[in-house]
Amino acid sequence: MIADEMIHGRLPRSAGLPQRPRARRLHEPLVPLLPPEERGLGEWDWGPRLWKEDQLHRGKASGTNGSARRCHTRIEDDTPIVPRAIAVWVCEEASVWLGEPFPRQWAAELADRADLIYQLNARFRQSMRSRGNRGRDLLWAFTRHWLCALLASRRPDLYERLPRGYASGQDLPQPIQTV
Repeated sequence: MIADEMIHGRLPRSAGLPQRPRARRLHEPLVPLLPPEERGLGEWDWGPRLWKEDQLHRGKASGTNGSARRCHTRIEDDTPIVPRAIAVWVCEEASVWLGEPFPRQWAAELADRADLIYQLNARFRQSMRSRGNRGRDLLWAFTRHWLCALLASRRPDLYERLPRGYASGQDLPQPIQTV
């Protein structure tokens, strides 16, 4: 069933989670998906939110508060990779390249997303644990991809200024030096 798994933190469709909301049509009003206290988080992070809701539901149903299900550890507990450091660096890299400061919270969200996907997805865990620098380089690329999704959701003006390859994990081009 690995072919059915998505590396973006979503369990296979057979896991009983609700389907992704359909795209909003232009004539429909924009309805927030989050409660008022969590607004500002874009639709890019709907998968982890659904997973957390599912865990709460499972915990209430079984009376075990969700602890009966095996929970994997964080990336830095199993590997020498520190997702928070990579997330801070990626945010800083894009912020400097765009000339716009990013909120510090974004790096924390990206690191939390990496840990959540590490817990949910066996293939992602295996990739992070691979030999050499492959796991670190993959996390670097995924963090760039997730930052692009975050920017597309919250700051579309900045997202449009980024090169398209950045969303695929490529490095940003060097700025053009004027003499």
